[in-house]
Amino acid sequence: MWMRSILPFLNNSEKNRPLVIAHRGDSSNIPENTIQAFEDAFELGVDCLETDVHITKDNQFVLFHDDAVDRTTEAKGLISSFNLSELKKLDAGYRFQPPNFPFRGQGLQIQTLDEILQKFSIRFNLDIKDKDPKVPELLALKLKEMRVEDRVMVGSFHQGQIKRFRKFSDIPTSAGPKEVFKFWRVVKKWIRKHQSIIIGENNHINEEKFSQKMIFGKELPYYALQIPEGYYFLRFITPELIKFAHIEGIDISIQVWTINDEKDIRRFLEWGIDGIFTDKPKMMLETLNSLRKNINGEH
Repeated sequence: MWMRSILPFLNNSEKNRPLVIAHRGDSSNIPENTIQAFEDAFELGVDCLETDVHITKDNQFVLFHDDAVDRTTEAKGLISSFNLSELKKLDAGYRFQPPNFPFRGQGLQIQTLDEILQKFSIRFNLDIKDKDPKVPELLALKLKEMRVEDRVMVGSFHQGQIKRFRKFSDIPTSAGPKEVFKFWRVVKKWIRKHQSIIIGENNHINEEKFSQKMIFGKELPYYALQIPEGYYFLRFITPELIKFAHIEGIDISIQVWTINDEKDIRRFLEWGIDGIFTDKPKMMLETLNSLRKNINGEH
């Protein structure tokens, strides 16, 4: 889908590669979701920055993964219990990489949505982590106000939150957890019954026309599955699932998280993955460039 998607967010044909999505910025080297982590990933040349959204006590959006500040800062308490001015006083690099703590006291702050989206002209994948039911509508209004709808995709691990967001915005979304499981179950069953359609003698997809409504009974409200390869004993991503998702008329982008191993990157590229979330964007880009040179016979 990265080659032919009509959705600008998903189409990466200009760079001729699947989306390289920096998970919370360059989070393996710099404290996650800080301006330095995003800047480092941006300068490396990633295609998309991934981050998490919470709302403060005074209804300001901040980019922070956890419900509480305990894991990354010197303080304790829920994000929702702090005003933005209080959060800005915390050290976002305080607990990074113990026991050395190289970023402690270096001025890293918790960042707002406005600060980061306005600073970096790049695609953003926003994950609604906050469970407050007012967040989807407020986020939709904020993104419209900022005029960034064309370079944002929104997802959430909370199914109710992503459903609410769709009521207030036409910004493309990824599938929520219940939608992922339903997609996987339907597709797994369908592939078993239609192996000859999915993979022909030459391992090519059959040219027969399909549609989401034909297989799922409706048009799907999402454009991408952003999922791990597996979850406990379940294996979500397979070459067959990716091929199915890429059938013309189905057109769902398959993006895997979070991949930090070169062998895994190579395997997913062989399968035709559309995007890879990674904590190590430099390693990811170096691997992609190396593969491209090998394919083109460059030295």
